[in-house]
Amino acid sequence: MVIKRLIFFIIALASANSHCNTLKNQLIEDFNYLASDELMGRKTASQGAKLSREYLMQRLSLLDLEVTEQYFTYKPTLFKKSEGINIVAQSPKKLPKVIITAHYDHLGKRNGKLHLGANDNASGVAAVLYLAASLHRTPLPFELVFVFTDAEENGLHGSLHFAESINPKDVIMNINLDMLGVKERNKRLYALTSYSLKPHLQPIFSDLKNIGINLKPAYSSKQMNRLTRSQNIDWHRASDHYSFARNNIPYVYFGMGHDSYNHTAKDTMEHINIHLYINTVTMVEAFIKHLAQVSLVGSKVDT
Repeated sequence: MVIKRLIFFIIALASANSHCNTLKNQLIEDFNYLASDELMGRKTASQGAKLSREYLMQRLSLLDLEVTEQYFTYKPTLFKKSEGINIVAQSPKKLPKVIITAHYDHLGKRNGKLHLGANDNASGVAAVLYLAASLHRTPLPFELVFVFTDAEENGLHGSLHFAESINPKDVIMNINLDMLGVKERNKRLYALTSYSLKPHLQPIFSDLKNIGINLKPAYSSKQMNRLTRSQNIDWHRASDHYSFARNNIPYVYFGMGHDSYNHTAKDTMEHINIHLYINTVTMVEAFIKHLAQVSLVGSKVDT
Protein backbone atom coordinates (compact mmCIF):
# COMPACT_ATOMS: atom_id res chain seq x y z
CA MET A 1 0.00 0.00 0.00
CA VAL A 2 2.82 2.38 0.88
CA ILE A 3 4.54 1.59 -2.42
CA LYS A 4 1.31 2.27 -4.36
CA ARG A 5 0.92 5.66 -2.66
CA LEU A 6 4.53 6.51 -3.41
CA ILE A 7 4.07 5.59 -7.07
CA PHE A 8 0.88 7.70 -7.23
CA PHE A 9 2.72 10.65 -5.67
CA ILE A 10 5.59 10.38 -8.15
CA ILE A 11 3.19 10.21 -11.10
CA ALA A 12 1.22 13.20 -9.81
CA LEU A 13 4.41 15.20 -9.26
CA ALA A 14 5.67 14.38 -12.75
CA SER A 15 2.31 15.40 -14.21
CA ALA A 16 2.35 18.70 -12.31
CA ASN A 17 5.91 19.44 -13.45
CA SER A 18 4.98 18.61 -17.04
CA HIS A 19 1.97 20.96 -16.89
CA CYS A 20 4.15 23.71 -15.39
CA ASN A 21 6.74 23.32 -18.14
CA THR A 22 4.01 23.41 -20.79
CA LEU A 23 2.69 26.69 -19.40
CA LYS A 24 6.18 28.22 -19.34
CA ASN A 25 6.88 27.11 -22.90
CA GLN A 26 3.59 28.67 -23.97
CA LEU A 27 4.51 31.86 -22.07
CA ILE A 28 7.65 32.27 -24.17
CA GLU A 29 5.83 31.36 -27.39
CA ASP A 30 3.24 34.05 -26.63
CA PHE A 31 5.93 36.58 -25.77
CA ASN A 32 7.86 35.95 -28.99
CA TYR A 33 4.77 36.30 -31.15
CA LEU A 34 3.49 39.45 -29.46
CA ALA A 35 6.89 41.10 -29.95
CA SER A 36 7.32 39.87 -33.54
CA ASP A 37 7.59 41.85 -36.77
CA GLU A 38 4.27 40.34 -37.87
CA LEU A 39 2.37 42.52 -35.39
CA MET A 40 4.24 45.65 -36.52
CA GLY A 41 4.42 47.21 -33.07
CA ARG A 42 0.70 46.78 -32.20
CA LYS A 43 -0.23 50.43 -32.65
CA THR A 44 -3.84 51.18 -31.68
CA ALA A 45 -6.31 50.89 -34.59
CA SER A 46 -3.67 49.29 -36.84
CA GLN A 47 -3.58 45.93 -38.58
CA GLY A 48 -1.01 44.85 -35.98
CA ALA A 49 -3.47 45.64 -33.19
CA LYS A 50 -6.17 43.62 -34.98
CA LEU A 51 -3.84 40.62 -35.33
CA SER A 52 -2.91 40.97 -31.65
CA ARG A 53 -6.57 40.82 -30.59
CA GLU A 54 -7.23 37.83 -32.81
CA TYR A 55 -4.31 36.02 -31.20
CA LEU A 56 -5.44 36.91 -27.68
CA MET A 57 -9.02 35.82 -28.39
CA GLN A 58 -7.80 32.53 -29.83
CA ARG A 59 -5.58 31.84 -26.83
CA LEU A 60 -8.30 32.75 -24.33
CA SER A 61 -10.88 30.60 -26.15
CA LEU A 62 -9.00 27.55 -24.86
CA LEU A 63 -9.98 28.44 -21.28
CA ASP A 64 -13.41 28.24 -19.65
CA LEU A 65 -13.72 32.01 -19.38
CA GLU A 66 -16.21 34.51 -20.74
CA VAL A 67 -14.28 36.61 -23.26
CA THR A 68 -15.60 39.89 -24.65
CA GLU A 69 -14.34 42.82 -26.69
CA GLN A 70 -15.01 46.18 -25.09
CA TYR A 71 -15.18 48.99 -27.62
CA PHE A 72 -14.57 52.60 -26.64
CA THR A 73 -13.93 55.96 -28.26
CA TYR A 74 -11.56 58.69 -27.19
CA LYS A 75 -10.09 61.93 -28.44
CA PRO A 76 -6.30 61.80 -28.93
CA THR A 77 -6.50 65.45 -30.03
CA LEU A 78 -9.13 68.15 -29.73
CA PHE A 79 -10.53 67.60 -33.23
CA LYS A 80 -9.95 63.87 -33.72
CA LYS A 81 -11.97 60.91 -32.53
CA SER A 82 -10.47 57.42 -32.33
CA GLU A 83 -11.62 53.94 -31.36
CA GLY A 84 -9.93 51.32 -29.23
CA ILE A 85 -10.82 47.80 -28.13
CA ASN A 86 -10.13 46.18 -24.76
CA ILE A 87 -10.33 42.42 -24.29
CA VAL A 88 -11.87 41.18 -21.03
CA ALA A 89 -11.80 37.57 -19.82
CA GLN A 90 -13.54 36.44 -16.65
CA SER A 91 -15.47 33.63 -15.04
CA PRO A 92 -19.13 34.06 -14.07
CA LYS A 93 -18.37 33.89 -10.35
CA LYS A 94 -20.09 36.40 -8.09
CA LEU A 95 -17.13 37.22 -5.87
CA PRO A 96 -15.11 40.35 -5.14
CA LYS A 97 -12.78 40.96 -8.06
CA VAL A 98 -9.04 41.24 -8.51
CA ILE A 99 -8.47 42.82 -11.91
CA ILE A 100 -5.23 41.94 -13.69
CA THR A 101 -4.28 44.31 -16.51
CA ALA A 102 -1.66 44.69 -19.22
CA HIS A 103 -1.82 46.99 -22.24
CA TYR A 104 -1.31 45.27 -25.58
CA ASP A 105 -0.79 48.38 -27.70
CA HIS A 106 2.57 49.93 -28.52
CA LEU A 107 3.97 52.55 -30.91
CA GLY A 108 4.07 50.85 -34.31
CA LYS A 109 6.35 52.49 -36.86
CA ARG A 110 8.14 55.74 -36.07
CA ASN A 111 10.69 57.51 -38.23
CA GLY A 112 10.73 54.54 -40.56
CA LYS A 113 11.56 52.04 -37.81
CA LEU A 114 9.33 49.46 -36.17
CA HIS A 115 8.98 49.82 -32.44
CA LEU A 116 8.05 46.27 -31.46
CA GLY A 117 7.59 46.86 -27.73
CA ALA A 118 8.92 43.57 -26.38
CA ASN A 119 9.28 44.83 -22.83
CA ASP A 120 6.61 47.50 -23.30
CA ASN A 121 4.37 45.60 -23.13
CA ALA A 122 4.45 42.23 -24.81
CA SER A 123 6.06 41.10 -21.56
CA GLY A 124 2.99 42.04 -19.53
CA VAL A 125 0.46 40.69 -22.04
CA ALA A 126 2.15 37.28 -22.28
CA ALA A 127 2.27 37.21 -18.47
CA VAL A 128 -1.49 37.82 -18.19
CA LEU A 129 -2.13 35.01 -20.68
CA TYR A 130 0.03 32.75 -18.51
CA LEU A 131 -1.81 33.77 -15.35
CA ALA A 132 -5.19 33.21 -16.98
CA ALA A 133 -4.14 29.69 -17.96
CA SER A 134 -2.51 28.82 -14.64
CA LEU A 135 -5.00 30.38 -12.22
CA HIS A 136 -8.47 30.44 -13.75
CA ARG A 137 -9.38 27.10 -12.10
CA THR A 138 -7.52 27.73 -8.84
CA PRO A 139 -9.92 28.00 -5.87
CA LEU A 140 -9.61 31.58 -4.62
CA PRO A 141 -11.79 33.76 -2.38
CA PHE A 142 -12.01 36.31 -5.20
CA GLU A 143 -12.66 36.37 -8.93
CA LEU A 144 -9.80 37.07 -11.30
CA VAL A 145 -10.65 39.36 -14.22
CA PHE A 146 -8.04 39.49 -16.99
CA VAL A 147 -8.05 42.72 -19.00
CA PHE A 148 -5.92 43.51 -22.03
CA THR A 149 -6.16 47.25 -22.53
CA ASP A 150 -5.79 49.31 -25.68
CA ALA A 151 -4.61 52.89 -26.25
CA GLU A 152 -2.43 53.03 -23.15
CA GLU A 153 0.46 54.65 -24.96
CA ASN A 154 -1.50 57.72 -25.98
CA GLY A 155 -3.27 58.39 -22.70
CA LEU A 156 -4.41 55.30 -20.71
CA HIS A 157 -7.70 55.48 -22.63
CA GLY A 158 -8.57 51.77 -22.55
CA SER A 159 -8.05 51.36 -18.84
CA LEU A 160 -9.88 54.62 -18.11
CA HIS A 161 -12.89 53.32 -20.00
CA PHE A 162 -12.80 49.94 -18.28
CA ALA A 163 -12.30 51.38 -14.79
CA GLU A 164 -15.27 53.70 -15.28
CA SER A 165 -17.45 50.78 -16.39
CA ILE A 166 -17.16 48.87 -13.10
CA ASN A 167 -18.36 49.44 -9.56
CA PRO A 168 -15.32 50.04 -7.31
CA LYS A 169 -17.20 48.44 -4.41
CA ASP A 170 -16.96 45.11 -6.25
CA VAL A 171 -13.17 45.30 -6.66
CA ILE A 172 -10.44 44.45 -4.17
CA MET A 173 -7.54 45.72 -6.25
CA ASN A 174 -5.94 46.10 -9.63
CA ILE A 175 -2.71 44.27 -10.45
CA ASN A 176 -1.08 46.01 -13.41
CA LEU A 177 1.78 44.39 -15.35
CA ASP A 178 3.88 46.67 -17.53
CA MET A 179 7.52 46.03 -18.50
CA LEU A 180 8.52 42.85 -16.69
CA GLY A 181 11.87 42.35 -18.44
CA VAL A 182 14.19 42.76 -15.48
CA LYS A 183 17.94 42.99 -16.11
CA GLU A 184 20.64 40.53 -15.11
CA ARG A 185 22.77 43.20 -13.43
CA ASN A 186 20.29 43.78 -10.57
CA LYS A 187 17.36 41.37 -11.07
CA ARG A 188 14.97 43.94 -9.61
CA LEU A 189 11.21 43.87 -9.91
CA TYR A 190 9.40 46.82 -8.38
CA ALA A 191 5.93 46.65 -6.85
CA LEU A 192 4.46 50.16 -6.64
CA THR A 193 1.55 49.73 -4.24
CA SER A 194 -1.27 51.90 -2.97
CA TYR A 195 -0.27 52.98 0.51
CA SER A 196 -3.51 51.66 2.01
CA LEU A 197 -2.49 48.12 0.99
CA LYS A 198 0.86 48.30 2.77
CA PRO A 199 -0.15 46.59 6.06
CA HIS A 200 -1.96 43.85 4.13
CA LEU A 201 0.73 43.12 1.55
CA GLN A 202 4.03 43.68 3.36
CA PRO A 203 4.08 40.08 4.71
CA ILE A 204 3.51 38.73 1.19
CA PHE A 205 6.28 40.84 -0.29
CA SER A 206 8.63 39.59 2.42
CA ASP A 207 7.78 35.96 1.65
CA LEU A 208 8.49 36.48 -2.06
CA LYS A 209 11.99 37.88 -1.74
CA ASN A 210 13.99 34.69 -2.25
CA ILE A 211 12.86 33.14 -5.52
CA GLY A 212 15.43 34.46 -8.01
CA ILE A 213 14.23 38.06 -8.32
CA ASN A 214 14.88 41.01 -6.03
CA LEU A 215 11.39 42.29 -5.24
CA LYS A 216 11.33 45.94 -4.19
CA PRO A 217 8.00 47.28 -2.89
CA ALA A 218 7.35 51.02 -3.03
CA TYR A 219 4.39 52.89 -1.56
CA SER A 220 4.73 56.28 -3.24
CA SER A 221 6.03 57.75 -6.47
CA LYS A 222 8.76 59.51 -4.48
CA GLN A 223 9.95 56.22 -3.00
CA MET A 224 9.81 54.60 -6.43
CA ASN A 225 12.02 57.35 -7.87
CA ARG A 226 14.49 56.83 -5.07
CA LEU A 227 14.63 53.06 -5.56
CA THR A 228 14.97 53.30 -9.34
CA ARG A 229 17.38 56.24 -9.18
CA SER A 230 15.16 58.16 -11.56
CA GLN A 231 14.00 61.75 -11.32
CA ASN A 232 10.65 63.48 -11.68
CA ILE A 233 8.76 60.44 -12.97
CA ASP A 234 5.19 60.31 -11.74
CA TRP A 235 5.04 56.53 -11.31
CA HIS A 236 1.53 56.80 -9.87
CA ARG A 237 0.32 57.94 -13.30
CA ALA A 238 2.82 56.01 -15.41
CA SER A 239 0.58 53.15 -16.55
CA ASP A 240 -2.92 51.72 -16.40
CA HIS A 241 -3.00 51.37 -12.60
CA TYR A 242 -3.66 55.13 -12.42
CA SER A 243 -7.06 54.65 -14.08
CA PHE A 244 -8.11 52.40 -11.21
CA ALA A 245 -6.71 54.73 -8.56
CA ARG A 246 -8.85 57.49 -10.06
CA ASN A 247 -11.87 55.26 -9.49
CA ASN A 248 -10.98 54.60 -5.82
CA ILE A 249 -9.53 51.14 -6.51
CA PRO A 250 -6.13 50.36 -4.94
CA TYR A 251 -3.44 48.78 -7.05
CA VAL A 252 -0.14 46.96 -7.24
CA TYR A 253 1.94 47.84 -10.29
CA PHE A 254 4.68 45.34 -11.14
CA GLY A 255 7.43 46.60 -13.44
CA MET A 256 11.19 46.87 -13.87
CA GLY A 257 11.30 50.64 -13.50
CA HIS A 258 13.30 52.60 -16.06
CA ASP A 259 14.35 50.78 -19.24
CA SER A 260 16.89 52.55 -21.47
CA TYR A 261 15.39 50.81 -24.54
CA ASN A 262 11.84 51.92 -23.77
CA HIS A 263 10.08 53.61 -26.71
CA THR A 264 13.01 52.91 -29.02
CA ALA A 265 13.46 50.44 -31.88
CA LYS A 266 15.80 48.46 -29.59
CA ASP A 267 12.97 47.22 -27.35
CA THR A 268 13.14 43.72 -28.85
CA MET A 269 13.33 40.14 -27.64
CA GLU A 270 17.12 40.03 -27.94
CA HIS A 271 17.32 42.34 -24.92
CA ILE A 272 15.08 40.15 -22.75
CA ASN A 273 16.62 37.69 -20.30
CA ILE A 274 14.16 34.82 -20.69
CA HIS A 275 15.20 32.98 -17.52
CA LEU A 276 14.67 36.09 -15.38
CA TYR A 277 11.44 36.88 -17.18
CA ILE A 278 10.01 33.46 -16.31
CA ASN A 279 11.07 33.95 -12.68
CA THR A 280 9.36 37.34 -12.68
CA VAL A 281 6.07 35.98 -14.01
CA THR A 282 6.05 33.07 -11.56
CA MET A 283 6.72 35.55 -8.75
CA VAL A 284 3.59 37.49 -9.74
CA GLU A 285 1.71 34.19 -9.85
CA ALA A 286 2.92 33.35 -6.33
CA PHE A 287 1.86 36.83 -5.16
CA ILE A 288 -1.69 36.25 -6.38
CA LYS A 289 -1.88 32.86 -4.67
CA HIS A 290 -0.62 34.45 -1.43
CA LEU A 291 -3.46 37.01 -1.65
CA ALA A 292 -5.87 34.21 -0.82
CA GLN A 293 -4.34 34.08 2.65
CA VAL A 294 -4.79 37.81 3.35
CA SER A 295 -7.97 39.26 4.81
CA LEU A 296 -8.88 41.66 2.02
CA VAL A 297 -12.18 40.27 0.84
CA GLY A 298 -15.08 42.22 2.30
CA SER A 299 -12.89 45.14 3.33
CA LYS A 300 -12.63 48.34 1.35
CA VAL A 301 -9.33 50.16 1.37
CA ASP A 302 -8.77 53.63 -0.02
CA THR A 303 -6.14 54.47 -2.57
